[in-house]
Amino acid sequence: MNTTITALACAVALAPAQLHAQWTDWSDQYPYPGHRVYSHSMHRTGDGNLLLCASIHGGWSPGSGIPFEDWAIATYLLKVAPDGDTLWTARLDSLVPSSISHVVDLSDGNMLITGTPASSVTYCGIAVANGPMSQLFAMKMDPDGHVLWWHRFDEPCARMLADAWETPDERIHLLALNTQEPNIAIGYVPPNWFEHHTLDAAGNTLSIGTCQQAYHYHLAQGSTTGMNGGRYVAAAILDTVGQDHLSVQLEKVSADGAPQGAYFVTDTSYLTPVDLVTTANDGLLMLLAPDVARSRLIRMDTLGNVLWDRRYATGFRQLVALPDTTYLAVGTHGTFQTPNMRELCVTRISSTGDSLWSRYYGDSLNELGTSIVLTEGGFIAYGTKDMYSGSVPPRLFITWDTLGTSTHLVPIASRERVRIHPVPADDRLFVRSELFGSGKGTIRIVDAMGRIVREERYGSGNITRELDVQDLVSGPYVLQVVGERLRVAASFVVQH
Repeated sequence: MNTTITALACAVALAPAQLHAQWTDWSDQYPYPGHRVYSHSMHRTGDGNLLLCASIHGGWSPGSGIPFEDWAIATYLLKVAPDGDTLWTARLDSLVPSSISHVVDLSDGNMLITGTPASSVTYCGIAVANGPMSQLFAMKMDPDGHVLWWHRFDEPCARMLADAWETPDERIHLLALNTQEPNIAIGYVPPNWFEHHTLDAAGNTLSIGTCQQAYHYHLAQGSTTGMNGGRYVAAAILDTVGQDHLSVQLEKVSADGAPQGAYFVTDTSYLTPVDLVTTANDGLLMLLAPDVARSRLIRMDTLGNVLWDRRYATGFRQLVALPDTTYLAVGTHGTFQTPNMRELCVTRISSTGDSLWSRYYGDSLNELGTSIVLTEGGFIAYGTKDMYSGSVPPRLFITWDTLGTSTHLVPIASRERVRIHPVPADDRLFVRSELFGSGKGTIRIVDAMGRIVREERYGSGNITRELDVQDLVSGPYVLQVVGERLRVAASFVVQH
């Protein structure tokens, strides 16, 4: 993913004419005969193709109504080439997904596909009401779509996958939040602990650890990498059993899943974390989306201190942090009060949370956007076509768009093309880049809020430059070197 991200550069401001520009290189649709099918997540695999994760639902016929009435009946996976052609499909009736949320490229060349399945559970003689109780699953699949092994970890309580990753020793780690535990006396008790499952490459469980927390987990989460291999997890929490007082907690864990600390980051509104990403300047951006029509973005440092907090009239579902400190967000624009007007939407967001532009895809038949990945010159967005119309069967679709067509952006070169020392810096910063010797360009320093605090031109000459940073306040920064054909960026810290 880092290679893909560093291949794309994005401008911070666009001309008004470009705000309304619409360009789409191609779109493809993937129906499933006789059934509704809904998108979950999309992943760019290690061989450069795309894995579309979805679920198959009940049968469809004209006029059968909106598709809230039936549970998933099977997992549906499609692998498609970068041009949208289908390479293979797989239907797994033994695995019924509630959410397919994490796909990990493993070091042996295979894929780990994980999430939260639906599973019927009876506890203390009382069957779980209102549908099946969510659990935890992990599946290993080879690049050709063959299942090597899969496990479902059924327990008498509801759990939700918060994170999945692999460590260099080829251990697989699953972090699950426990969100509901049936109780014969009062109905349920929200548990206040999470499970850490460690598996070997063959899927054998090596250990299951639990960590008790002061608060009860509730509903949803997002996760991201950071901390030199460690992880960050955001989850909605309930402070006291039976009370409706919620907030969001940022949990910090090591690469081996050991807790490192927890921080509160929001008030009691917009409390459904759906994504969390590490930003280009070493901070975090959290996405909260309570429904299909609204979102909230919270930009914070790694200690949970809020830098800015913005709200949007689009229900975003996934974020991508770009190297120039801007972001792309994919989701659905429109509400249930505007029938047949919900469309998959991709929005570019500035480093301070301003919407720079939005692109809408579909034909006004209730499209739902769920995922986005970057390409060398743009992005591919993934979603469900005609999700709520009832007039045609829902089907998967992807749309490929070229950012550079209208923005004329230069590509980002590898971060290895720039060297900075010392880090942390006090009064002087030395920057080494081969771009300095290949023509004219600009050096920019961007602070943690995404503001340009220093900008100066350079001409062809010595590949090492000295910058005076003694007037900058202590804290994290991003240095950008923008040449005529390439751009490089690297993070550094000022500490007086």
